[in-house]
This record gives sequence, C-alpha cells and structure tokens, in this order.
Amino acid sequence: MALFRRPEAAKNHIRALLAESILLWGDATPIRFTEVRDGWDFELVVRSREKCSPVGCTLASAFFPDTGRHELNIYPTLFNQDRQEQIETLAHEIGHVFGLRHFFADIRETRWRSEIFGDHSPFSIMNYGVDSRMTNSDRQDLKTLYSQVWAGTLTKINGTPIRLVRPFSSLRDQYLAGDLWAMR
Repeated sequence: MALFRRPEAAKNHIRALLAESILLWGDATPIRFTEVRDGWDFELVVRSREKCSPVGCTLASAFFPDTGRHELNIYPTLFNQDRQEQIETLAHEIGHVFGLRHFFADIRETRWRSEIFGDHSPFSIMNYGVDSRMTNSDRQDLKTLYSQVWAGTLTKINGTPIRLVRPFSSLRDQYLAGDLWAMR
C-alpha cells in the first residue's frame, strides 16, 4: 500500500481511523483516550504480515480491560476494506477494550464464560460481517452498563462478578517507585 511508504502519512491515517472509531461510540464512550509516548495502557501495532486461516483473515485484534499493558493489532487486510468498514472494524475492537464480547460469544466462544447484557440483536458492532454495524442499542447498552456499574447498582451479570480495574497508566508512578505491591 502506497500510504505505508510514507510513515508519517500512515500514522496520521491510522490516528484518524482510530479517532473516528471512538467517535462512533458517541457519548457512551466510558473512558478517555490520549496519545502519549510513555506510561501508555496500550499501543497500536500495525503488523506487516496478514493473519489468515482457512476460515478467513483477521483484520484487527484487541484485548479486554485489566491493569496490564496491551496491543491493539491492525493487520494489512484491514486496509483492503473501504474506509467506513475500517472505522467500524476498529470500533468493534474498541468495544473489546471497553470489555464487550462478540455477539455470538455464548454460542461460538464457549471456552470463556460470557454473559448477555442489554439488547441482544445480531445487528451489532460486536458481530462480524454484514451484521456488524454500530447501532443505537450498542451505544445505549454500553452507556447503561457503565452507569449502573459506576453507581454500584450492578455488581454481577447473571452471577458473574463485575470487576473494576485501574489502567496501567494510573499505577505507573507507584510501580516505578516500587510501591505497587501495596496496591495488590
């Protein structure tokens, strides 16, 4: 891709995609994002090789929230999509950063326990393919989930405890000073 022969242009393109993907969540976004060089919670990594299997190619991959440092990976196949699909794919990955599982997690990803919260419609940004699109229900469910958790009125979903975590960046100074053990 010609864009990646110019690193600064590539960085700016990816920054814009990420910003638009976060904006897709609107006022439901439960955390703030800031670009920093040190003390980061996750880094955006653009992989040079595709990650494909007989069932298809991975476009991007993210992580679930915890106190660690992670990567949000982007694979070259993401850039074979049109711009809107790139944005929606990254919005899907940001959904994972917010703690959301795939729409089909309770059916196809049963190795890890998952719980349904809110409107369980196949038309969700947390689905794949033609059914993956940002909906008002996605935003409202996320907003409701976080507001209830922060208010202390929701502590479990179907018996599964909800854990609030502090990001690595909030613990960085204690870690560097050797005081992190006291936080455990």
